[in-house]
Amino acid sequence: MRLHYHPLSSYSRKVAIGIGLRGDSVELRVLDALGGELKTPAFRALNPFGKMPVLESKEGPIYESTSILEYLEERGPRRLLPAGQERRARHFDRVGDHYLLDPLGAYFWDKSDAARDKALARTGTAWEVLGRALADGRKFLCGDEITLADLSAAVAAHIAETEEVPVPDDILRYQERLEAHPVLRASREGAAPFVEATKPRRVKKP
Repeated sequence: MRLHYHPLSSYSRKVAIGIGLRGDSVELRVLDALGGELKTPAFRALNPFGKMPVLESKEGPIYESTSILEYLEERGPRRLLPAGQERRARHFDRVGDHYLLDPLGAYFWDKSDAARDKALARTGTAWEVLGRALADGRKFLCGDEITLADLSAAVAAHIAETEEVPVPDDILRYQERLEAHPVLRASREGAAPFVEATKPRRVKKP
């Protein structure tokens, strides 16, 4: 199998982290996303929507980050959807996608006041929701192990840090626990050069 992705892409990072945690034998192919590869006929043949990541599998191309990870979980072994907590894991995965990654991803490229205000409002509420879910002392959203529930939040916490969007103290402690894992730490380190390289094109316009 081959994953077409880019370390700067939040949803790509989510899938790559999941693959790393699962230990799947998947080739990671970095797309020339900034050079326009997503618009090419070859890539559109894999994903007609022209978005990454895409997993090439024996069943054909699979796109959408959660769909890719669900496909891998179906093949086994189960590592990201713990038995008895599937609904909880899927719920926080959706919360992370819609209310953390989406607004932070928009602000990453659009430094307007409107984009920042939206990011602050949505992520602020989402962090409160996650904080309540962690308030019983659990290490991660489904217990002692990192699961699907945590992946979007992990990437979002790093984006919030690089883009100077405030994060509550309890979430910072949660982020520290996540990034203590070598797979999460490697994702952060892999994204860092691209975050720095794109800074000149991501400044607020006068």
